[in-house]
Amino acid sequence: MDDRPAIERLRRGDRDALTQLYRRHAGTVYWNAFGLLRSRPDAEEMTADAFLTLWMRRHEVEIFGNSALPWLIVTVKNLSRNRLRSNERRRAEHLDDRDRSATDTPSAEDLAALDEAMRLVRAVIAALPEVDQEIFRLCMVDGLTYQEAAARLGLKHGSVRNRLSRVRLRLQRELGDRG
Repeated sequence: MDDRPAIERLRRGDRDALTQLYRRHAGTVYWNAFGLLRSRPDAEEMTADAFLTLWMRRHEVEIFGNSALPWLIVTVKNLSRNRLRSNERRRAEHLDDRDRSATDTPSAEDLAALDEAMRLVRAVIAALPEVDQEIFRLCMVDGLTYQEAAARLGLKHGSVRNRLSRVRLRLQRELGDRG
């Protein structure tokens, strides 16, 4: 079948032309992706991404002959290879993290230094005004955003941000002097 008329309509922004090309070529595009990825969900996603790329680049797409299929296959294979590289990077990072956690057992000296640092942090925090202690706990321990902490304490967002910034500076100064 000749895809040139559909490509011309696609260039003019005709979404029906994209649908027509999808119906015509999605199966072949999918199986090319699946051949590389060996994962149905990933192959489906890469197929959708190939057609999305066709839509986004519709003004610059050049087809040779009368079929868009070669362009789509090259696109889906490139997308699939990128996905494989990304998956491999994530897998390698995960293995590195596991290896690091298995071999990075802290020494007794490390644990003693950590205990001392935590004691100093608690002492500095205990010397702060009560509202600053609460801001520190909400944001740094409980993980609330400035906005959430402000709502809980009845303060303005900027006030929480500024107070926490001062607490951090004080901690740096105090721990630097003692460390």
